[in-house]
Amino acid sequence: MKRLLVAMAILTSTFAFSQSMLVMKNGKVLTIDEQGMIYDLGNFLLPYQVKQMGGRFLVDENRKLRTVDRNGLMYSKETEDKVPVNIEYFGENYFISKFGKMFTIDEQGFLFKAEKEREFRNIKIKGGSFVVAEKRVGREKSSALFVVTNLGKIVEVNVPGLNLEQINHTGGNYFTTTKGILYTISADGFVYSKVDMGKFNGKELKKGGNFFTAKGSLYSVSQNGLLMSVASTADLGTIKFFGTNFFLTLDGRLFTISTSGAIRNVPLDYKLSNISLFSHI
Repeated sequence: MKRLLVAMAILTSTFAFSQSMLVMKNGKVLTIDEQGMIYDLGNFLLPYQVKQMGGRFLVDENRKLRTVDRNGLMYSKETEDKVPVNIEYFGENYFISKFGKMFTIDEQGFLFKAEKEREFRNIKIKGGSFVVAEKRVGREKSSALFVVTNLGKIVEVNVPGLNLEQINHTGGNYFTTTKGILYTISADGFVYSKVDMGKFNGKELKKGGNFFTAKGSLYSVSQNGLLMSVASTADLGTIKFFGTNFFLTLDGRLFTISTSGAIRNVPLDYKLSNISLFSHI
């Protein structure tokens, strides 16, 4: 049975796409499920054994992949091929080898490999669940936006009116442009302009995976691409660490956020100083 470490919900949640991990100094690995619940399920990995860490996965010293599913369960991919020695880029739900092969992880923790070996060799922009990469059509080169969906599929998205060269700052499932327009990305791969929400200076955003702070508010991005102001930064206090779907405040409080827009104040049985590594973008 799961040992549940969460109690109070500030907003209700129905479904979410985010999963993540916290690695403690003593080797305990806490997992966070799609609803922002935190679990201690007896997973163990000392910090020095973690070589790379994304959103819902980590790579250990033996190049074995460990993933977290939507229920907070961790899986060790003992039967899978070893992770490439050189990972050039990694996000929340994907990583890319030095030679341009993309590997994706779906919401159930399953690993998938892109068909083409060198398709993502030239990455121009990296986000948590998306990349802008150079694309060749015949002898012509151009930039293309690729999104990794909750099912682990890689989809190319064409957004009318969006100049990919103007993307200047990225989060997990959102990005801003030099014109101050913020775009959100849904779990199924759709991209939405939030020009009606006003302008956002990407340089001033303090970013997590599916959330950020700006203009005195904490904003979350839902799995459907909805942008919502869910809390006042004055009420939250100073945020010390920004994770994929959680953040830690300077006074030691932990909050988790689902992509449905739920924010939870989670009682943590460990001191902030005991956290060694955590999922990030």
